[in-house]
Parts: sequence; C-alpha cells; structure tokens
Amino acid sequence: MKKAHDFIVYALSHAKRESIPEGAVLPIDREECGIEPWEYLYGTTGHAVTKELIEERYEHFYKKKGWTRESYDTATENWPELKRKATDCQGLLDSFLGTDVTANYCYTAWCTERGSVDEVERPYEIGEALFYMNSEGRMTHVGFVCGFLEGEPVAVEARGIRFGVVVTRFSERPWTHRGLVTKMLSYDEEMRDEPLVLSLTRPMIQGEHILHLQKALNALGYYCGTPDGKCGRITLSGVREFVSRHAAV
Repeated sequence: MKKAHDFIVYALSHAKRESIPEGAVLPIDREECGIEPWEYLYGTTGHAVTKELIEERYEHFYKKKGWTRESYDTATENWPELKRKATDCQGLLDSFLGTDVTANYCYTAWCTERGSVDEVERPYEIGEALFYMNSEGRMTHVGFVCGFLEGEPVAVEARGIRFGVVVTRFSERPWTHRGLVTKMLSYDEEMRDEPLVLSLTRPMIQGEHILHLQKALNALGYYCGTPDGKCGRITLSGVREFVSRHAAV
C-alpha cells in the first residue's frame, strides 16, 4: 500500500507554487513544490494536454455545461505549447494510484473515520481527504490536507479550469466532509521498538528518524526549522511545544 505522505509530496510537486499561502508549513520545502505544475481538466488523470484533448473535453463536457467557446479557449490558452498536463480533482489521487474513480466513490468505498467536518473531532492528518457534498448528497469535489497554517489545515486540490492544481486554506473553501483514505493509502509510520529520547548532546543526535520527526512536526505546525536530520535547539523547541500542547491534564 502506498503512503499518504508520498502522495502529498507527489501532489505538491504539481501544485502551482504561487498559490501556496505565505507561512504554510508543508511536509517538504517550498522549493520542492510546483516543479511540474498541472492544470485542471474534467475527466483527466494527469493526461498530457493536446489540442485534440482540449477539443474533445469541450465537445463532450464543457459545452454541455454552458461554457462558451471564447471562455473555454481563454481558460486553456497556450496549454499545449507549455506542454502542460491536466487532472481533475479525484484524478490527482488516481494518477498516483493508477486508478480511475469518482470523488463520491473515494468517500464511500475508500474512506474510514469519515463524516461531516462538524462531526469528526479528531485532528486533521496529512493526506486526509476533504470533500464537498452537493444538495443530492453526493461528493462532487475532493482535496487533500497537505499542511497547516497557524493550526488551520491547508489543502492541495485540482480546483477548476481557471485555477489548476493549487494549495488553499481550509477556511476559504466550502468543504463539508472529511475522511482518511485508508483503503488505498497508509497513514501509519513504522513503530520503533524502543522509545526515542531526545536531548541536546554533543555529538548531536541525528539521522533519518530525526528528519522524519522534523517534517512531521513542521507539518503539524510545531516549527523545527528546516528539516536536516539533526536534533538541535529549534527541533527540541518544536518537540517541547508539541508535548506541552498534548500532555494529559
């Protein structure tokens, strides 16, 4: 089973870097995001954009949805020349998994610990799916938690033809439901046999486990500096903040 963290890294590589809210804490450095920005086109899952694909999508979908030719051509202008790829909202996950389903199927068949955003009380997790439910009770759009900004989730989503794949603040989007895609993605890191005791020493504790810890705490909003795999004062400060926030009363 593929990891939720790896999917988010993949999704962020296709998000337009300029869309990332200032100050957002992500699992990877900002410079690693947007290395291959993707556009949005309904019915695609990372397809290379060609003039033929643009025409086919207009005739079989966008025209029926009331788009004028002029508006559609303006929205997709220069995509073939820029050698862009395109996806729809669920297609972002499908392109990673090699599947082709709908957002509604993702919610009903793949998600657990799911429900409305007002009812599910557990903390948000990196890779968690966010949904918009229409008036008929179907999930018609999906995005994925990719980080935090001052404690608020931010999501990577293939938002629409005028936006492409972008990163948005939770409060600025009409999400109604959430769930963990546990049937297709793994959210659990391998448990260590022995507990890891952190202290500032010389030589400094360092290694891959520290790197993963730094990335995880940064993503949750507990700043550990730039992840480098070294347990310094900034890392310990982030750990102490996390422990004090979650310590039992």
